[in-house]
Amino acid sequence: MRKTLFIAAFLLACMGLSAQEYHMKVYNNAFLLYDKGVSTIEEFRFDGTRMNINDENGGQHLNIQDIDSIVFRQESAHIGDTVYITYNGNSVTIDNPFADDMVQITVDGAYVDVQSYHENVPYVVSGSSDNGRLFYYSMTPFHVTFDNLTLSNPTGAAISAGVIVPVTLKLKGTSTLADGANGTQTATMDLPFGLTIEGPGTLQVTGNAKHAINFDGNVTVNSGTIRILGSNSDGIHCSSNLTWNGGTLEIASAGSDGMDVSGNVTIANGNLTINTTAEAQRGIKVSGLFTMNGGSLGINTSGTDSKGIKADSDLNINGGTLTITNSGDMSKGLKCDGQINISGGTIDITASGSTVLESVSGQNVPSYCTAIKCDTDINITGGDFTITLPTSNHGGKGISADGNLTIDGATMNVTTQGNGASYTVSGSTKDAYTSACLRSDGNMSILSGNLTLISSGTGGKGINVGDDDHTTSTLIIGTEGGDDNDLILNVTTSGERITISSGGGGWPGGGDYANPKGIKSRGNLTINSGTITVNCTQNNEGGECIESKATLTINGGNIETYSKTDDPINARTNLTINGGTVYSHSDNNDGIDSNGTLFLNGGFVISNGARQPEEGFDCDNNQFKITGGTHIGTGGATSNPTQNVCTQPSLKINTQSGYAIQILKSDGTVICTYQCPTLSGGGGWPGPGGGSGLVMLFTDPQLQTGSQYTVKYGGTISGGTNWNGYYTGNVTYSGGQSTNVNVNSMVTTVSAGGGGW
Repeated sequence: MRKTLFIAAFLLACMGLSAQEYHMKVYNNAFLLYDKGVSTIEEFRFDGTRMNINDENGGQHLNIQDIDSIVFRQESAHIGDTVYITYNGNSVTIDNPFADDMVQITVDGAYVDVQSYHENVPYVVSGSSDNGRLFYYSMTPFHVTFDNLTLSNPTGAAISAGVIVPVTLKLKGTSTLADGANGTQTATMDLPFGLTIEGPGTLQVTGNAKHAINFDGNVTVNSGTIRILGSNSDGIHCSSNLTWNGGTLEIASAGSDGMDVSGNVTIANGNLTINTTAEAQRGIKVSGLFTMNGGSLGINTSGTDSKGIKADSDLNINGGTLTITNSGDMSKGLKCDGQINISGGTIDITASGSTVLESVSGQNVPSYCTAIKCDTDINITGGDFTITLPTSNHGGKGISADGNLTIDGATMNVTTQGNGASYTVSGSTKDAYTSACLRSDGNMSILSGNLTLISSGTGGKGINVGDDDHTTSTLIIGTEGGDDNDLILNVTTSGERITISSGGGGWPGGGDYANPKGIKSRGNLTINSGTITVNCTQNNEGGECIESKATLTINGGNIETYSKTDDPINARTNLTINGGTVYSHSDNNDGIDSNGTLFLNGGFVISNGARQPEEGFDCDNNQFKITGGTHIGTGGATSNPTQNVCTQPSLKINTQSGYAIQILKSDGTVICTYQCPTLSGGGGWPGPGGGSGLVMLFTDPQLQTGSQYTVKYGGTISGGTNWNGYYTGNVTYSGGQSTNVNVNSMVTTVSAGGGGW
């Protein structure tokens, strides 16, 4: 071993005098394993199994069993240092200064084969031929420049290679490649090696037989323009990883996927545009991880069941501008089998395709056209979203997760305009599909950001969490103790309900309906913070603003809800308000409605219902417990607080629609100044109070049992600050009448110009 090291050191020292002319070459038969100038080599050692070389690049390790010979050879002096290959129709001109130095080039007409064992040989390929090709075989890295090359091969690939070494492709001018439609080739440009593309030029490729470009190794694009004019299959097919650092990609059309990448795709910068028209194809298909950190990516898919980006693993967007238009039925803008994680960037998706009923196990199952669809979880912590589902999209979803959906920090505008529809599942079983701006089968958390959600189609929903198969899915809005300005949530629905079947159960009039909802959760719904505005303007019932099919809990937030025909706020089993500021108004139904129990523990609430039999607070004669907070409920009627569980007294004031009410303590301190609304809608039932009678339920921590209060009514209010009829500040109450009332129980009834109910 020492003898071998000594010989190597002696040779290096002796040749150091002319190191720039000598190379150490290590071979395995005819294959060159290593080639470096001796001046760049510090030493090499044998450790029994490997040859360890320390050179200018740090070092390299070769297995001794792979080494056939080591040659120290003086390099030939070249006339120039570049190989030029110039196509001239059916002939080729070759300028090869390495002809005697392991670079062999053979030519048959305009068919060129390059075989090289020399490291880092530069090639410049130019000229034009409509019946030519270029084939490379090299065991060492090289770089090639396409300089205004026009090359077509009617029987096979225009450019191909049989190498597994890194190659750099430089683009100069505009080069155009095409293959023959009837060949068996994989692609017009078929390269089974790692490739780096750069330069200011343009490469135009048409794949007539199959793919336009095929890569089997890792590909990095740093600059230049790649233009796929058309392909019978994929525009770009890559069996490894693809990294796009800069430059331009234009895929005019692809018979299959725009890009099909078996590894990972990373877009750091550049301008990419992809168009596909084939059925069930993808703008970008990624078997691994898709990551976008910058640049601009535009995708247009028009085929049925197509996808803009389809990732089998996770899909991450951290920056850049992403624009997708998917117009095919059942199509998806983003589709991911793993997780979708979005932390930044600008995302604009228009999904204009529609819903198709597919037969699955003998049943009709709707398949939707959706902007963003994930089979697991979606996590959004940033980004600027514009998602549009126009009238042609019936039943589609803006963002839909089969798992959980979390939004914490995005700016989002989602609009769905298409009508839903009823359909037959099988036999006599009916159902309906409807659009939703945000949808999850699992849990949903909307914690911060600025969201505007608009759904105008029949049965449309702003937020929809869970379904009959996911009955425990929960919705959380805002963060505990969070700043209400951190979350701005605006939801509007205007589409009417869909009749699934008429007659039978249901109220009113019986029947089964797919109802529009502003915010709906199949499981529990909790609001912790945020500035939340929900408007439902349907002419028929069904349009509730905030609904939980289980327990609805409000811990905080600044909430305003308006429903033209239904309950603005509704819960099936329990509705609890612990804090926050809530305004809830309905023209034709209850202001706040719990089909189970109703607990008011804190916060500030104004709830306006319609005429009798509608109520400000309605809990269907279930337990109604008040322990704190300031709450005003007006309507033709009210549920009565349950006296044996309440710890804070209430006044039940029978008055008239549109009356101004002021409540004062015995020392003249004003507790409440409120302009009652003018009632509308309702059933208009006859009874005490008549059509203009109004019941105002009022509770406040300043109400104490054993104390006397004055209730003024029928006067006028001026001055002060008005919030939905509730006046604060420098308020003047003038005129009207008054009555004194002693509060001796948890519920005290007061007549203030109206009868009882």
